[in-house]
Amino acid sequence: MSTIVIDLPLETYRQIKEQADRAGQAPETFTRELLEATLQARTATQRRTTRQVLEAAGRVRPLSETLRRRIIPGVTLDEVRAALNRAKGPSLSQIISEQRGPKP
Repeated sequence: MSTIVIDLPLETYRQIKEQADRAGQAPETFTRELLEATLQARTATQRRTTRQVLEAAGRVRPLSETLRRRIIPGVTLDEVRAALNRAKGPSLSQIISEQRGPKP
């Protein structure tokens, strides 16, 4: 096992010591477990997709049944973008922004 030395403000060490005592652990053990749990949680958060993060924040919702019926099976997003570029019309982003209307 490797060792790391961290200089802590007195108040921070006091809080760690109090919580370790309540947990019935040595401050070193408590701090190691706290660091490990934080790193695991952070890694799990980083693995979430952008869609998952946006859904959790309530910023994305599933497509309505009306929109689902408009999907052409087998057509990729890249093909849609290429078709829009050939048509010399607005970009997909511009179309979506226009449909959403002005921001409140």
